[in-house]
Amino acid sequence: MLLDGKLIKQRGHDYLMEALDLPDYYGKNLDALYDCLTEREFEIELINAGEVDEDILETFRDASDENDLLKFKII
Repeated sequence: MLLDGKLIKQRGHDYLMEALDLPDYYGKNLDALYDCLTEREFEIELINAGEVDEDILETFRDASDENDLLKFKII
């Protein structure tokens, strides 16, 4: 799955919810993002990472460290 940092910056959690097919109960905050990322299998590649706040990148990295089924790569 390819995520675009420019769209994350523009649309935030709405974009992440749609792009990652997160559940309707997704709380649209970093704690909720972390929880969702650690509960499912994802293979995520991020482009335009320079557009994304470091807090979001850290959430992806931390979730990847916690969940062996989450592959996160900046390209």
